Amino acid sequence: MAKLVLSLNGSVLGNYFLEKERFSIGRKPSCDIQINDQGVSKEHAVILTMGNDQILEDMDSTNGTHINGQGVKRQILQNGDVIEVGRYRLKYVNQKAMPDMDFDKTLMIPAFDRTKLRAEGADKVGEDTASISTAVANARNVKTVFPLGVVRGIAGSVMGREIELVRAITPLGKLGGSAIISRRPGGYYITHVAGKKYPIVNGKSIGTEPFALDNLDQIEVGADKLQFYLQ
Repeated sequence: MAKLVLSLNGSVLGNYFLEKERFSIGRKPSCDIQINDQGVSKEHAVILTMGNDQILEDMDSTNGTHINGQGVKRQILQNGDVIEVGRYRLKYVNQKAMPDMDFDKTLMIPAFDRTKLRAEGADKVGEDTASISTAVANARNVKTVFPLGVVRGIAGSVMGREIELVRAITPLGKLGGSAIISRRPGGYYITHVAGKKYPIVNGKSIGTEPFALDNLDQIEVGADKLQFYLQ
């Protein structure tokens, strides 16, 4: 199970397991990790758990949240990441987190064809990390750039809009996103974040696990309908 190791000036203060879907960090006593420091906001940041992945989101804190020295708003955590909240450090430990995940680069598997990927043994939600590492290494060797993903609104509040999926995480739905689309070495994945109704892809609920998107898939998030395609 993933955990956070809280420290101050190199001294470990505690270990906290991420057992909840929404795990809060801040100065309030109700936070899952309470840090009683004026440099920390009342609810400074939260961590959302989806499958083996955790997403850290800054909650508009006064002094910001940093990962490995870089200010972030929303980011998928990788094993060994160090989260900085005020003067405190939180080391993220998760041996199941996927390796080689550089979400700010477009170097990915060359062709997003589910039949081909399935034949290569790399198109399963919850696929083992060895398969992903091999696929990413192969992509790097051939220096192929993965095509950019786009979602086009076809009904609801997003009607007529086009959103290029250039960021590591793109929220969909109300209140900052009841679902997200994340960009990974294996392609684009949609994941449920909040609310009782799970996203629907091509008429079927995706459930709780990240779901790999294919070109021209139709997505429903609440009352919004969108189509995913690759440029």
